[in-house]
Amino acid sequence: MTAATAETIAAIPLSSSLKDLEKGMAQAGSYADWSELALQHDMQSGGTRWRETLETTLYDYTEIRSRHEKLRQWLAQRASSELLYALNEGVHGNMGGMGRPILYSRALSGTKQMIEDYVGAIAQALNFIHRCPEQEISQTEKVDFFHRASHCYGRSALLLSGGAGLIYFHHGVVQELIDHDLLPNVISGASAGAIMAAQLGTLSNEELKQGYFTKKRYHAPTQTRMLDVIMGKVEPVDLKEAREQLLDEIIPRDITFQEAFEKTGRYINISISPAGKHQSSRLMNAITSPNVYIRAAVSASIAIPGLLAPERLYAKGFDGKPRPYLETRRWVDGSLSNDLPVKRLSRLYGVNHFIVSLINPVVVPFIRDVKTQQYKGLRNALSVSTVRVAGELLTVVERLLAGRGTRGKALAAQLAYLTAMLDQSYLGDINIMLSKSDFKWRQALFEFRPGEVESMIQAGMRSTWPKISMIRNAALISQTLDRVLEELSMDAMGCNTRAKHHVYA
Repeated sequence: MTAATAETIAAIPLSSSLKDLEKGMAQAGSYADWSELALQHDMQSGGTRWRETLETTLYDYTEIRSRHEKLRQWLAQRASSELLYALNEGVHGNMGGMGRPILYSRALSGTKQMIEDYVGAIAQALNFIHRCPEQEISQTEKVDFFHRASHCYGRSALLLSGGAGLIYFHHGVVQELIDHDLLPNVISGASAGAIMAAQLGTLSNEELKQGYFTKKRYHAPTQTRMLDVIMGKVEPVDLKEAREQLLDEIIPRDITFQEAFEKTGRYINISISPAGKHQSSRLMNAITSPNVYIRAAVSASIAIPGLLAPERLYAKGFDGKPRPYLETRRWVDGSLSNDLPVKRLSRLYGVNHFIVSLINPVVVPFIRDVKTQQYKGLRNALSVSTVRVAGELLTVVERLLAGRGTRGKALAAQLAYLTAMLDQSYLGDINIMLSKSDFKWRQALFEFRPGEVESMIQAGMRSTWPKISMIRNAALISQTLDRVLEELSMDAMGCNTRAKHHVYA
């Protein structure tokens, strides 16, 4: 706990109002500080009583209680066959509706205690089955069970949107997930999110745990102002050099998606959009494009149409030398058509639970997180309608500008870019969203004043804290399944060290 935050908490009397506690939470310097105040808030607001009370109409508490009692009984008796049978009845993240986000909106410190106990019991039971002697449950039975359980349960993915200079909000979100050991193995990014994904895919856990993203700064965008680029004041050759300088700060030149996976075991995915018509967007990763250089994919994913030239992809050939990949194609900003590639991630990795960090300044003012609301209501309908109307208006203006000379065409290209972004879905199961009050438009252009970068990182951390309990409950079972499958695969291969192979494919 920081000294300043300790003073803030100490200054809040136990009988303080909920508003005083909320003010203290907004000023908290760490999750531990925030959590302490959240517990006080729950005690006063009735959240603690709600968590401890079993009954509610929001999930099937009778079914969850019954299954929890069975698991505890078979664990206590070390009845491996009965336990395996009970688990074979189904390991699901939303059993009886227990995964509904609304269940995390009634108390700040977590959801129903029964749900947390049940999730913990499942993880304990899975570990018990894994360690069970061969004479009780054979290795073949274990492999078969864990593969089926993993397929049924699915896993989480972290989706990082584009947003240029607002990337520092991602820094805060990701660092909190790293520090709580909650970073999913499947990560997707577009544009600014691609910059994050590249670093996550190539840096070790030890490097990331040292507060990497709280310290990391990007210097190239401050040397070549994005506003000058937009105004056409930067020569193409200087712009190309600036992009290379930024990439030098992010990713080595010669590492491929497969090599990065072998180093970290993380599946990073980078969205890119086609520069030409009648082509489809691509999701670059170690499964679909193992030999492609990550640096080339990032370079394409940050190529904003009308500002940066489309990028050609390069891959490592069988001789170890670079060669063009899809030689006739050129690619641009991944945010344009595939900022959050939910369907593709579901198909590739069995992902059925999505954590979204949203910083896209074009859509943030229009999006509301309705996942934690029991009734979506009129305001949500108005929000959806506003996005639709804004997109239609931009389309009309784009067509008018397209016939107004070179400058008009350039502006029309930018409007087409904005329109395409508004036409996408931006909400996941858990949404960590940059608040309109936490950024200024100039910051999207990397125009930061002293202390503002740190404030942006803090905003990302602060926005993550209320979601930690929900992410932990969602991740515990899938992380257990993935770890067990990795160890079973390692045993089958006779490896003495951690294997890096495609357990999802």
